[in-house]
Amino acid sequence: MASVPSRRDVLRGVGAFVGAFATVSTLDLTASGASILPGDLTAQWVRRENVRPGDGSWLRGVAATAGDLEGYASATSINLGQPITFFVSTTSPTYSIKVYRMGYYQGLGARLIETRLDLTGHARPMPTPDQYGTVDCRWPASFRVVADERYAPGQYLVRLENTEHQFRFVPFLVRDDSSRAAFVYMSSVTTWQAYNTWGGFSLYRQATPVGSVTVSDANRAVRVSFNRPYDRAFANGAADFVGNEFPLLFLAEQLGLDLTYWTDIDLHERGASLTRHRALLSLGHDEYYSPAMRAAVVNGVDHGVNVAFFGANFCYRKIRFEPSVNGADRLMINYRSTADPITATNPSLATVNWSQYPSDTPESTFTGSIYGGVDGTGSLSVVDASTWFWRGTGVRNGSVLAGALGGEFNHYNPAVTNPANVQILGHSNVGGGISDVTYVAEPGQGGVFASGTGHWVFDLSDAPRLGNFWVPAAIPGVTNVIRRATINLLARFGAAPAGTTTPSVANTNQY
Repeated sequence: MASVPSRRDVLRGVGAFVGAFATVSTLDLTASGASILPGDLTAQWVRRENVRPGDGSWLRGVAATAGDLEGYASATSINLGQPITFFVSTTSPTYSIKVYRMGYYQGLGARLIETRLDLTGHARPMPTPDQYGTVDCRWPASFRVVADERYAPGQYLVRLENTEHQFRFVPFLVRDDSSRAAFVYMSSVTTWQAYNTWGGFSLYRQATPVGSVTVSDANRAVRVSFNRPYDRAFANGAADFVGNEFPLLFLAEQLGLDLTYWTDIDLHERGASLTRHRALLSLGHDEYYSPAMRAAVVNGVDHGVNVAFFGANFCYRKIRFEPSVNGADRLMINYRSTADPITATNPSLATVNWSQYPSDTPESTFTGSIYGGVDGTGSLSVVDASTWFWRGTGVRNGSVLAGALGGEFNHYNPAVTNPANVQILGHSNVGGGISDVTYVAEPGQGGVFASGTGHWVFDLSDAPRLGNFWVPAAIPGVTNVIRRATINLLARFGAAPAGTTTPSVANTNQY
């Protein structure tokens, strides 16, 4: 991408919201096909968890002013039983915290796990960016949470609240490293951090002038830190979870799917365990991949793990990690060119785009789908409607789902390297070109699905949202179709290697 996607300019509009909790209109899951899920793809603990009382107050209130209240965690995820430390800066003399587990919970989206009141507040200094544009906080610890028996595996938001009743989020995730769940829900925190402008720089731009620091490549950072808050304009600290991920989690927990929960840093650090699961669910924007992350996914597919890319612009930027305070993989590097100093000594780690020299391996090589551009606005045109994917949706060849597509987009491109049997399930004109829904499943291997649009997750459910800025309201005529197709996919991908049960049938010569 030559510039920050226009979608991000929309997302930054959250700075204007006043925290109104949006009404949830739950669509009928029976009508949309939940009954097709086999029992072994659901888990009783997920069902029991989501029957517990929800709490819609996680979204109510006023966003704290930038600099008045913000925090970050010592890790993006922890295993059950482990502690996690939080670092908070506030101008308020005291503050409180509420920890929420995110899910369905009667359509309210969250359950309150614990509350702490009257924690002592301290204003912490903002670090000066270094020559790489890196803003790496080293604040003293403020409080600690332990993932004890109160904490089930899942995605969590800590809500910080000051004496003015203004709030800010800090996300973290609880894993179960012993899990053999059917589905791996994977949160794309590397992409969150790439777009985070807190402290002045992201991997895309310099948000505001900061001292005399100047970095190359149009004043963007080439290294960013996880030791910093997410910017206020980035979902009030919740980053990309609310906008690009929560609707899928909301649906998955409503269905009671047998889930385990990872971030993509977990894929980097423990990707060998991916083969213990049947399917990997990549969410709305999964752009930044280390060599270890990509190798784990490709190895998983080779060994029968199915992979669903529900967003666009996935596996596009190549990254590597360096250690800092709080852990081994707390700094993320992305030069986007052979100017990366490591090119001279270890070109295989140069942080170019994956499709560029010296990597020369676009995401299409194992998915049949490649990044197309930013302007993916349009309507989804259905093709190959008789396949298992569209079963029960009521669509036919040529059916049009008005307004279903948006954000960035991917497509099948015959001019690049692709698997031999790519099957196109949707072929649509969008503002920047063509958006394709693709499926590929080599005999005996895992299947790979790519939605081809940045809005597939948006279309899944009318999840609670921050005002109107983050998750557009569900479009019933679109959402019922997209959701049923997604449930068809989950049923197929959770059962067995798709290349064994349902090899893809090449049809690219028709489009």
